[in-house]
Amino acid sequence: MKAAHNIFYAHGFGNVAPWFDLANSEEWDGFGKRTDHLNDREWLAAFWKHWKLAPISFDSPSRRRLQDLRELLRRAAQKLAAGHSLGTGEITKLNHALNVPVRQRLVQRQNGWRAELLPIQRDGNWTLAQIAASLAETLAGQNAERVRICANADCRWIFHDPTKAGTKRWCNDRTCGNRARVRRARAAQKRSA
Repeated sequence: MKAAHNIFYAHGFGNVAPWFDLANSEEWDGFGKRTDHLNDREWLAAFWKHWKLAPISFDSPSRRRLQDLRELLRRAAQKLAAGHSLGTGEITKLNHALNVPVRQRLVQRQNGWRAELLPIQRDGNWTLAQIAASLAETLAGQNAERVRICANADCRWIFHDPTKAGTKRWCNDRTCGNRARVRRARAAQKRSA
C-alpha cells in the first residue's frame, strides 16, 4: 500500500479536494497518453484512504455511478475554468449525487460543539455524496474562479490556482510550462529558418 500512496502523491493527487482527484483520475501524461486510475485497485485504495472515504467495490453498481460522477466533475471543471457557471443539468445531477439519507448528531470536540451529518447507510451512495459535496463546497466557498485546466492540451490536469493574480496556466511550470516554451522556441526557429 505504501507504493500506491507514493504514486498517488507523486502524481499530484491529494492536494485540494476529492472532486479534483476523481476528475483527474482519468490522467494524461502531458504527451497525450491516457491512464484511467479507476481501473487501478491500488490507486483507488490510496484515494479512499487519503480522503477517508468508504471504498466502493470494483464490482458494485456504484462503480458505474463513480465513472458518471467523474464525467460530471470534469464537465463542471471545464465550465468553471472557462469562467462559466454550471448549467441546470449539472446542478440537477450534482444534487442527485448529494441526495442521500442522513441524520445529525451533536458532538463535542476540543474546541467546542459541532453538528455532524452521518449517513443512514455508509455505502457507495454516501461516498459519491461526499465527493459531490467537495465540489459543492468549492462552489459555495467562492473558489470556483480558481479552478483551472492545464493549458497543455495533452495534459488536461484540473488544478486550483493559488496565485494572487489568478493567472496560472500550467499544472506544473517545470513540466507542462517548460514543454510549451520549448515548442514555442522550436516553432520560432522554424519560422526564422
